[in-house]
Amino acid sequence: MKLLAQLTVFCLLIIDVLAQDPYHTALQNDLQNNYGLPAGAWLLNDTESANLNSDYHYGNLTVTDLQANNQLFSNKVHIQVHAPGANQWDAGYGIRNINQMDQGDVALLVIWLRAEAGGDGQVSVFVENSSTFEKEVYLTFNPPAQWTQYFIPFDANTNYAANGLSIGTHLAWQTQTIEVGGLAVLNYGNNISIDDLPSKTHNEQYGGWEPDAPWRTEAADRIEQIRKADLTIRVEDTEGNPIPDVNVEVSMIQHEFAFGSAVVSSRFAGNPNHNQTYESKILDLDGKGHGFNWVVFENALKWPGWENNWITTPPQTAHAAQWLRDHDIKIRGHCLVWPGWSNLPNDLEPKANDLTYLKNRIFNHIEDINTYPGIEGNIAEWDVLNEITTNRSLEMALSGTSGYPTGREIYVEIFNKLEEVIPGMTTYLNDYVTISQANTGGGNYDLKKQFAQELIDSGVKLDGIGFQGHIGAFPTSIYDVQTILDDFYDSFGKSAKITEYDTNEGMGDSLAATYLRDFLTMVFSHPSMNGFMTWGFWDGAHWHGNAPFFYEDWTPKPAGEAFIDLVFNEWWTEETGQTNNSGAYSIRGYKGSYQVKIDHGNGNVFLDTFSLSEDMTILQKGGQIISNIDQVSISNVKLYPNPAKDFIRIETGGFLFSDVRIINSLGQIVFKGKMEGPSLEISLPPTVGLYQVVLESDHQFISKTFIKQ
Repeated sequence: MKLLAQLTVFCLLIIDVLAQDPYHTALQNDLQNNYGLPAGAWLLNDTESANLNSDYHYGNLTVTDLQANNQLFSNKVHIQVHAPGANQWDAGYGIRNINQMDQGDVALLVIWLRAEAGGDGQVSVFVENSSTFEKEVYLTFNPPAQWTQYFIPFDANTNYAANGLSIGTHLAWQTQTIEVGGLAVLNYGNNISIDDLPSKTHNEQYGGWEPDAPWRTEAADRIEQIRKADLTIRVEDTEGNPIPDVNVEVSMIQHEFAFGSAVVSSRFAGNPNHNQTYESKILDLDGKGHGFNWVVFENALKWPGWENNWITTPPQTAHAAQWLRDHDIKIRGHCLVWPGWSNLPNDLEPKANDLTYLKNRIFNHIEDINTYPGIEGNIAEWDVLNEITTNRSLEMALSGTSGYPTGREIYVEIFNKLEEVIPGMTTYLNDYVTISQANTGGGNYDLKKQFAQELIDSGVKLDGIGFQGHIGAFPTSIYDVQTILDDFYDSFGKSAKITEYDTNEGMGDSLAATYLRDFLTMVFSHPSMNGFMTWGFWDGAHWHGNAPFFYEDWTPKPAGEAFIDLVFNEWWTEETGQTNNSGAYSIRGYKGSYQVKIDHGNGNVFLDTFSLSEDMTILQKGGQIISNIDQVSISNVKLYPNPAKDFIRIETGGFLFSDVRIINSLGQIVFKGKMEGPSLEISLPPTVGLYQVVLESDHQFISKTFIKQ
């Protein structure tokens, strides 16, 4: 009997193989020969023609079955998407399983994709419960113009009878033409681990990944223009004569741009889970004393966390805040109101119909947290509202009540209450529905813009837009990142931050490092951006155990090394040199805080710190150093004509300088005088060349260059 049963199974396998078409047989052989997999069982049909006869499609698209030439598969599905939908799932193509899949079974989805019109496609591949739409797989690809094969392993979270599982694509991302071929699923039961299955997702080929991608040069040019400023150190004697050959060292201390991370309040000295290494890394990421200049508390300042002591008590949170400020680190507040019932204190939902109760609780919270000792005065900016596109409980509760036609009028009151409590507080609207989800339009993307515009139109003080930046296993195209940032900047003209950057473990360490370098370069180059914050930096204190910078044993990750190389090496200024014949030493440095050391020799050394935010000149004269920006901005000083011929006219916006000098390229003073009025016209010597105008008064020093033709 045992032999008969074995022969029966063998014959069924032979019959099954014979029933398969050449594509399915070749695929099965490839997986067995190249990956050492068992034969597996087909979850869908075992012929291309049968699959084409049982597939489905919906939405604003046209589907045509065609022959596929010179491919491993014989047939393809040609899909024309005529218009983008509000959501990517508004148009789709798929097929349902014909064979059962049991909970715990391991399977491999195989699909070939290509995009016409240059390969700029966007496709979400799914495996989902046909009834509940609960996902087993949901991955978004940008298929190129050439046919590309994808291997997607998954395991079943429940039992699926025939027709209980849908496998296919969501296509309404954009108007596009997509072709699908070779769609197949092999079920390997529970005999192997999902880790034994190959994964081929091509997630390393995100938009802009190529080493010669044109965006790289453009970004470098923007960084040079917007993240750097000209700095001149002038050294003179007490009579104003230039001193050449003086040694000058210019050392950056901290970036003007915010580079930071979410932190856990309990990890700081004096708090329950103090971790000295954690604390030290915040101050010293690179081993040279360079650390974060901004942080945000991950949970301690969220409303329920604050009231219910999630991480630390309010006094402990205030203690951590003071420690950070004592170390010259700025703090973002996250977040005042996150208006979904599950993200608000538990007592609010039962009072959903009590407007007075809701408003009193909200306004009292805004006042209490912002006036709490140790918090008051230590928060540089707030995420006033968080994720209002998807957390709409508060809005819906108030909608249609007196004075609240949309319900969102409460948001205006929240902003105004904060301004009343802390006048001038910098305010942000924070959400994940753009960059995190690779959305460039439609659905929640448009809602974020709509709600931002409503706030602006209401007259509230909205200073910035927060983009969370939780990046999935398939990196958001760098071109899409730029498109999103451009769109919001063009629409609102507001500053912006990446507020919660991290990456999915499906990227792998190497890709995570490569993508962080590209993403951060685009962000640093964008004129709207003033900061980049990761959502944690250490695996030992990260919501997914997959922080960008350090493993749990504090070994640096490749992405951490990439961050350090960019922020504290490539985008860092450390320069030394000597003053020229005009007593000047000039560089172009990254904007931030600096120390300057001026060494005349023989122990005659001058030290000072300053901030470089715009082009500036620093004068060391006699026994003091004078910075040029106090009451008058260098931008208010005008020279014309420039190039000049017989004269140069100086206009200072009404500021009267007591000492005006013109110095030639040899360091010789060719004019010395003072401002008697808002402008001064000076006759020039006959020699052509480069000249400097030096304007000096008490604690005011400005230097500008012009050419005489």
